[in-house]
Amino acid sequence: MTRPRSDSDFELDEMVGYLIRVSQQVHYSLWNSASSVSDLTSPQFAVLHTLAHEQPLDQTTLGERASLDRTTLAAIVTRLSKRGLVTRTRDTEDARRNLVVMTDAGRKVHDVAACGAFEINEKFLLSVSDEDRKVLVRVLNQIIATHREDEDRA
Repeated sequence: MTRPRSDSDFELDEMVGYLIRVSQQVHYSLWNSASSVSDLTSPQFAVLHTLAHEQPLDQTTLGERASLDRTTLAAIVTRLSKRGLVTRTRDTEDARRNLVVMTDAGRKVHDVAACGAFEINEKFLLSVSDEDRKVLVRVLNQIIATHREDEDRA
């Protein structure tokens, strides 16, 4: 893509940030209309899904794996804990750390939501070929990795 001649000499539908934002709006709408995940936000699901694959995790590691900042993660863990979906306890080896574990109730909610999340993903990418899906995922992961490396260096 060539640089525009002026600040207004480009189309929005060629701007990746704009397209990602609009795509996120579509995904958000699909997520909120799905009955199987409607009682979880997408970030809450990310926390449960991360714990479904590895636990216990300290909150710092959980936040990194779920791509959530400390403040957002703390609020999510508090909400999930109040619902009985996770427990948070002090690490016996390092009292400065909280360990988060998914409860049996959390596992049940996760398992139902995981099926819903898969269905949402399929609806979201309905018109995208398998080959293009792989390219899309690879490119998005490449962009994310590049900017995470930049943040780590800063």
